[in-house]
Amino acid sequence: MPAKTLSLSLSLTPKPHNKYSQANTQQMAEDSHVIPLAPPQIYKRSDEEWAKPKDDHIHHKQRNKKSGKCFVYIFILLVLQSIAFLVFGLVVLRIDPPKLKLGLVRINDLNYSTKTTTSYSTSSLNVTILAEVVIDNKNFGRFKLNKGSTSVVYDNTTLGMTDIKTGLVVKGRKKNWMNVTVQAIGDNDNGLAGNRNFSSDIGLGLVTLSSYAHVRGEVRVLKYLTRHRTSFMNCTMNLNLTSRAVQNLRCM
Repeated sequence: MPAKTLSLSLSLTPKPHNKYSQANTQQMAEDSHVIPLAPPQIYKRSDEEWAKPKDDHIHHKQRNKKSGKCFVYIFILLVLQSIAFLVFGLVVLRIDPPKLKLGLVRINDLNYSTKTTTSYSTSSLNVTILAEVVIDNKNFGRFKLNKGSTSVVYDNTTLGMTDIKTGLVVKGRKKNWMNVTVQAIGDNDNGLAGNRNFSSDIGLGLVTLSSYAHVRGEVRVLKYLTRHRTSFMNCTMNLNLTSRAVQNLRCM
């Protein structure tokens, strides 16, 4: 008996989905097959390729220019400082002796006599001179007088000498005046009584005298720099016995 073939036909029919599920499924299928794109490669233009080296060259040149200016400024500053120190050393720190000057000279007391015979001549002079001495301090520091003296001389013979008072202080770039009194005597004690030139001058009524003065002290600058300095003065004058006055006063 012929065999019978049993064929079963199974048909699986999917359940219907809603329209939203179908759309999402289709979208996911499409996304799964999307191949990611490589990032776009950017090519520089020829002008951009040349611009960067050119800019670097400009920046390098500007830096060199600024460095050169800084060097010039530093050099100028050093030169100005050197000039300032040089001027400070030559002007402020330079210490010179104060200058002595003779101001007003007056005659307080005057006595003289002369006697001439055929064998000899004798003369005498006694005069008190009041002189105004000026100390001119050109330094920037003060000058303190430690010692000093002044003298009156006739023909290399000292007629009188007196000391100048100490302790006087003259400020920097200032002047100070002081009165000095000298008594000058010419007679037998100093050998002028028999001096013919001296007797002749007394007889003529005009005696040429010389005056010397010197002061010694210390100049202090900036409270720590101290130097000792000595100043001198040499003057000549004519003593008029008749008018009892000093004429032709010259100092150096």
